Amino acid sequence: MVQLKENVGKLKDMDVNIYAVSSDTVEHLSILHQEMKPPFPFLSDPEFKLIDHLDMRGESVAKRGYALMDQKGKVIFTEVNDHWGEQIDQTSKQIHDEYKKMEE
Repeated sequence: MVQLKENVGKLKDMDVNIYAVSSDTVEHLSILHQEMKPPFPFLSDPEFKLIDHLDMRGESVAKRGYALMDQKGKVIFTEVNDHWGEQIDQTSKQIHDEYKKMEE
């Protein structure tokens, strides 16, 4: 999450909304958001509705990774990757490539 906060500018050239989605409680995410002060909201999904829609559910938590949805909620792609933040250049490139396909 820290890498995304520090590198969110890599995604500014796209018309997208960025969210961090977690199965954690609203209270926990609120505290974390106050501590981190990222320029994007955290979404609490303890019932795994969005997480399941994105096919990102692990055993009892959301898998780490990223996804792209269109404005109607159609999932364009998902990527499970525990190291997406450490690989932010590769992550950004993949998101940009998928976004371009979506625009075509």
